[in-house]
Amino acid sequence: MTNLDGKVALVTGASSGLGAHTARILAEHGATVIGAARRPERVPRHDRIVPLELDITDRAAVREAVPRIAGTTGWPDIVVNNAGGGAVKPALDHTDADWDHALAVNLTGAWTVSTVVAEGLRRLGRPGSIVNVASAAGLNPVADTAAYGTSKAALIHLTRQLALEWAPLGIRVNAICPGHFPTELNAEFLADERFRERITRRIPLGRLGRLDDLTGLVLLLASDASAYLTGGVIPLDGGQSLRS
Repeated sequence: MTNLDGKVALVTGASSGLGAHTARILAEHGATVIGAARRPERVPRHDRIVPLELDITDRAAVREAVPRIAGTTGWPDIVVNNAGGGAVKPALDHTDADWDHALAVNLTGAWTVSTVVAEGLRRLGRPGSIVNVASAAGLNPVADTAAYGTSKAALIHLTRQLALEWAPLGIRVNAICPGHFPTELNAEFLADERFRERITRRIPLGRLGRLDDLTGLVLLLASDASAYLTGGVIPLDGGQSLRS
């Protein structure tokens, strides 16, 4: 049921980390994947992955680029809103720019991409699946992530809101909440052995996440294997949120 032959998937933030892995996995399971990123040259090379240069904080660019690339690939049936980021610093050290950037990337960007794709699916009368990559920091407060965590918490609420409103259209909306996965964004912090050990001690399963840990859940939510699941918010953090 996780065969994605004939499906088209749009993955944002596909140039590295969780996004690049997601793009590869969906392509390997048969989907044509639009790998959207500000650095399209870094999107994984695969005969079913089509790189797309896109800054999701530019609403006009999203509204132009999605229909344009869909003219080549077909309209997306699947969206993985993975692009994200945010400052790691105490709340009182956050600047206006830190706050605005986190909300623009993590929340408004996902909103723009989702609504553009959903409008096309409604017009075509087709079902779809939207997977929002939120964060364990959106489930429970994490020190020094005021803007990031708040934007991810809002993305979780948006997931449920859109799941409720779009269910009659056959569009399912779910969220994954990863914990600590090594990526470019946190490589500097995880390179500190003491920090890494302190984080690992707080994870009931006793280790950081690996990219392969994402594979099964992404395939479940993107495919018909989860045809009766919408509005789900699923932690993928080795149990860490149970202790927060």
